[in-house]
Amino acid sequence: MQTTREEAARLSETVTRVLDAARRGQARAFDPVRVGVLTVAADRGPLRAGAIAEELDVLPSSVTRHVQALQDAGLVATRTDPADKRASLIEATEAGREQAARFREAGAEVFHGVIADWPAQDVVRLTELLERLIASWAAKGAQEQKANRSGKRFDWSEG
Repeated sequence: MQTTREEAARLSETVTRVLDAARRGQARAFDPVRVGVLTVAADRGPLRAGAIAEELDVLPSSVTRHVQALQDAGLVATRTDPADKRASLIEATEAGREQAARFREAGAEVFHGVIADWPAQDVVRLTELLERLIASWAAKGAQEQKANRSGKRFDWSEG
């Protein structure tokens, strides 16, 4: 049986509420883009700022600003890209990798506190379903967003 539009809308609203709740708590504690830059650099570096911006879906100028702050804090380093001397590569330092790991651990502790009283099989099943959702989104999300945007503008939301 295929998913109905109403069921998809309910899931979309539910996922949005979960993300919003997590983001509200995060925004009070740290800059999510700065943490994103650090974790991408730690996980996938060395990378150009443009690749990090694409991964995080943010403006390249935002990445540049955050890289400078992370570099000042000793958490990332930059070096010239040997393939293009005009570009720089960004990578996490050892201290940056340690901070990214500590950040992940803190997030896992918070999440555990939220779901600690759930039965393990519920956690396992939800994780499997979310991983499936992530895979479906990776395969179809951009295409569906583009198809839905054509001819529909939300001028009020543009900065």
